[in-house]
Amino acid sequence: MPFKKGYRDYVVIVTARLSTGRLIVLAVLPERTKATLVTWLTTIPAPLRRQIRTVCTDMRDAYVTAVREVLRHATIVIDRFHVAKHYCDGADTSRKEEFKRLRAELPRETLDQLKHAMWPFRKRPTDLDADDQDRLTRLFEHAPQLKQAYDLREQLTTIFDTARSKAEGLRRIYCWQRTVNASGLTCFDPFRKL
Repeated sequence: MPFKKGYRDYVVIVTARLSTGRLIVLAVLPERTKATLVTWLTTIPAPLRRQIRTVCTDMRDAYVTAVREVLRHATIVIDRFHVAKHYCDGADTSRKEEFKRLRAELPRETLDQLKHAMWPFRKRPTDLDADDQDRLTRLFEHAPQLKQAYDLREQLTTIFDTARSKAEGLRRIYCWQRTVNASGLTCFDPFRKL
């Protein structure tokens, strides 16, 4: 299967999960346009298209609109990776803003102690070694709002990992949103508007 090399040379990989749970590749499309996906989806015989109940995709408008156009009855589910990427990006935006503030306010010696805190900040607490934990502790001493963003990001990930039903997940997400509102943090606003 040839893949293009270079920046922004993407293909679309269309897969299906069989009733056995096995994942199979149905197609590799040469570009990410709505037209390309619509053309491919319409090659599926109409009786089979009517049997498709759920489509999991990323948030790309071309994919979502193509599925809505051709598979009108299918439920569209945004894949977890892209949902998590959005709220993690919000926390990372907070990290960048706080580092900019700290560079302006802290002496060089203190800043040197905070070096290399980006990767530990992106890790889950269970994946931190002692050195990572130490770096984060020092960082959070100077940036308590960043600690809030980190904790809120992890709380949302925990909800996705542990909610046993859609209703439970929604209830917990609404509680999470109230906590975000009370915190005064705005870094999750773009995610919350999705």
